[in-house]
Amino acid sequence: MILGCDSVLVIEDQIYGKPADRQEASSRWKKMRGQVGQLYTGHALIDLSQNKTIVLCRMTQVHFSLVNDQEIEAYVATEEPLKSAGCFAIEGKGGLFIEKIEGCHTNVIGLSLPLFRAMLNNLGYQISNFW
Repeated sequence: MILGCDSVLVIEDQIYGKPADRQEASSRWKKMRGQVGQLYTGHALIDLSQNKTIVLCRMTQVHFSLVNDQEIEAYVATEEPLKSAGCFAIEGKGGLFIEKIEGCHTNVIGLSLPLFRAMLNNLGYQISNFW
């Protein structure tokens, strides 16, 4: 089996992937603060033994804190935002700037575990087959 996932963040109808550099990350955070974004993670699961592919997407609402410019610059200086779609890592320092999420929390990390389990079930597997 082959699993691939990738995420994008949508804020005010603008789609964002990973920022290109610190300047873009800082600018983006100034737009994101106090906003609600939709984080979409696409999941593709290929079962070579059955020659089947399932492609699904999960969306989670992310509520960003009203962070100040100094906090943004300090966060960007860690370079963590440069490695993530949406310019934050909820499992890292960026989690301190998230007020709440609505939906699947593992989707925000990059792999919706409930969706992955459902995809395996659609292919005829139980998650426990892999334990």
